[in-house]
Parts: sequence; C-alpha cells; structure tokens
Amino acid sequence: MQHAVRRLPKNTVEIEIKLSPEELVPHLEEAARRISEKTVTPGFRSGHAPYAVVAKKVGDARILEEALEVIVRTHYARVVLAEKLETLGSPRIDVLKLAPGNPLVFKATVALLPAVTKLADYREIKLERTPTTVSDEEVDRFVRELQKTQVRETRENRPVTNTDRVVIDLEISKGGVPIEGGTTKGHAVLMDETYYIPGFSEKLLGMIEGAEARFTLPFPKEHYNKALAGAPADFHVTVREIYARAAPALDDEFAKRVGKSTLAELRVLLRENLMREKIEKEEERVELELLGKIADHSTFEEIPDLLVNEEVGRMRHELERGVVEQGLEWSTYLTQIKKTEAELKLDFVPQAIRRIKTALVLRELASRENITVGDKEIDDELDRQAAHYEDDPATREKIYSPEYRDELAHILKNRKTIARLKELVVQ
Repeated sequence: MQHAVRRLPKNTVEIEIKLSPEELVPHLEEAARRISEKTVTPGFRSGHAPYAVVAKKVGDARILEEALEVIVRTHYARVVLAEKLETLGSPRIDVLKLAPGNPLVFKATVALLPAVTKLADYREIKLERTPTTVSDEEVDRFVRELQKTQVRETRENRPVTNTDRVVIDLEISKGGVPIEGGTTKGHAVLMDETYYIPGFSEKLLGMIEGAEARFTLPFPKEHYNKALAGAPADFHVTVREIYARAAPALDDEFAKRVGKSTLAELRVLLRENLMREKIEKEEERVELELLGKIADHSTFEEIPDLLVNEEVGRMRHELERGVVEQGLEWSTYLTQIKKTEAELKLDFVPQAIRRIKTALVLRELASRENITVGDKEIDDELDRQAAHYEDDPATREKIYSPEYRDELAHILKNRKTIARLKELVVQ
C-alpha cells in the first residue's frame, strides 16, 4: 500500500491511498464469499462458491463494488494509525481509480481534531443550583391529567354540550382555496378544552349528528404559519359522532385504578415524579450553562468546515425526525417557516460550532482531570442495557458490538467528566 498525506487549511487533511491488484485479492475473495451467501449457485453450498464461479455469474465489477467499503475503511484506518492522526468525524471519500485488475486509488478528506489552545480557568467558575420545589397546585394538575386518561365515554344521540367529545369532518379554506392540511375526516374536538382556533368549539354547541355548519373565524395572531396568522378562514364542519364523557371521582377508588391504595399515596408518588423531573431539568440547565461558560472563555484552533458541515447535517436530521414524528412532512415544515434547506443549515452553523467547542472542552477537561473509564464500567452498562432486550437478539447484538462499545465508552467518559466538573464548581 502506498499513501500520501497532505495538510489542508483549517485543520483538514487529505490522504491519498493506492492499493495494488495483489493487495486487493483477499478483499475480493471475501466479497465474493459474501455475494455467494446471498445468491443461489447451482452445485455449491451457500458461501462456498469459488471466486471464478461468482465472478462469472455477477461480474468482477460487482465483486469490486461489494469489497470497496471494507477496503476503504480498513486501509484508511491503517494510515490514520500509522501517521498518528487525531481525526474527528467521518472522512469524505473520493474514489479516483476503480477498475477490475487495476490498482485502486482513493482519497479521504477528514477533519483533524482542533486543539484547545487555552482552556478557561474552570475551577474559578461558580454556579448555584436553583432550589427545586413542587407545589400542591402542580400535583393537582398532574392528578387531573391522570384523571383524563380514565374518562369513560358513551355515544349519545343529542345536541353537543360543552363537556362532550365531538368527532367531525373539517374543511378549512381561505378565499375559496383549501388550506394545505386543512381537510380532515374523523377529527376529534374536546369541548371542555381550548381549541387552537378561538371560538371554534362554541360553534359546535347544540349541533346534532349529521348536521353541517359553515362559519368564518380568524386564526390566532401567533399561529406558526405566517400566511394564516390573524387571517380569517372559512370552516365547513360536519358532525359525525357525539360522546358524553364522565370522569371518575378523585378518591381512593380512582387511585386503585392506577395502581395505588389511596389518593394520598398517589399524590405522594406524583409529587416524587415531578420533583425528579424538575431536578433532572435543573441539572441539565446547570451542565449547559457550565460547559457554555468554559467554551466561551476558551480558545481553539481553527474548526474544520468538514466538521461543522457534519454537525449541521446531524442537527438537520434531528430536526427532521422531530417534525416527522409530529405528523408533518419536512417539505411542508420548510414552507411554513419560509426557509430553504440551505438557509436552514446556515442558521444551524453558530449552534453547530458551539456543540463542537463543547465536545472539545469536555475532551480537554477529561485529560486535565485524569478521567478514565474501565472495561468493567463499560461491561456493566452494556449488561444493564441488554437486560431490557432479553427477547430481542438483534438489539442485543448491536449493544454488544465493538462500535457501540466505543460509543458507550465515550458517553460514560463525558458523564464522569461532567460529574467531576460539577463537584468542583457547582454549589
């Protein structure tokens, strides 16, 4: 194997790797074996067809394509280790020469780990936790939310009242043109809760099954879609079903339904849960503020564009996943916020840089404070996680994979570093 390393601006390095046809042979033979496992070759057991037979069936190019990922990953890693390069993130791979029977040449462009040139004097930082309390009113709200999950419904043949659940078909238009996402069938409205269009629920009062109504109401001024915010829209409603809702009394019998002996015991449990949630949120706030202060008062080598782009892509993926989970299409979301993909990614850049600086600070802090993670700590955590998936072999296999082990080691090290940091500076 031949390789050449070229330093680029902004802590980026370009590695060109050349492999002779002879060096490719073991990879090609292994790729042919994998292909033979996935295809039927008459006269041979799965995974046992000779290379020549597989090549004749699928072609040398297909075998080379199958082998390429492993070849690139293996030899890129070898060069990084040999050159003692501290890389960060995934490399961008460009295949320069790829043809059966010829040398393989590819180029890997990757970000180098930027150094923290000056770490803030973190031991001089002082932060205080905000005292955490849970009021009776908060417990009351929690109890009422739990009460709603135990409501019993009965279908009724009478006019809608202000405590019902009403199932409707809804069409919303503006200027005679249907609004995107404004047509829905089987839409449920809880009459005793505030609807997002002020005055909408009141229009349903007194209607009966099968009845239709048309009316005009303005969208709220703070609506996320700026084209609709504060604007009047036309509503066409058809009532399909009406359900009376009866909430259980808040007594010991109610508590027994949800797993506790008495209402007082249930309230104690809910208070403990609320307190736990508040403490966790306060700890998250403290951690973010603390790491932010250290990052803001530290200096760094230039952060590679590759690294920023990778973090921006990760943030974009996180946002899209959240949008889709809420039932909205990504393209619709972009339309609503009036931004293109490029504009959105540009907005992410400052936060992406901050995330990267925080990660660099954590790494430097772990070194300064001699934070390590032992094999037993990792093994114990892997076993703890795997115990939740006794009947899921595929997930257990992922948990015990070398890749996840490395990721978990990194997570545990960060946790220990943050815990040490809070010991030092948080009161």
